Amino acid sequence: MTEFVSVLDIMENAPYGAQTAVRDEVADMDASLRRTMDRGLTPDEMKTAQAARAAAQAASSILEKLFA
Repeated sequence: MTEFVSVLDIMENAPYGAQTAVRDEVADMDASLRRTMDRGLTPDEMKTAQAARAAAQAASSILEKLFA
């Protein structure tokens, strides 16, 4: 999913598949960040990657609650 999608619109109007697509995209971001971190980064890059991964994990947690 490359375009902006409002989670509120998905909650109210979209089929379950749209919710799954958003969750999958966030999970893919998290996995990609983890793989990048596992390959090794400079200390500054690692801090940035850790912050980005924490954001992806927080987003996943929020989506889980919203779509429950």
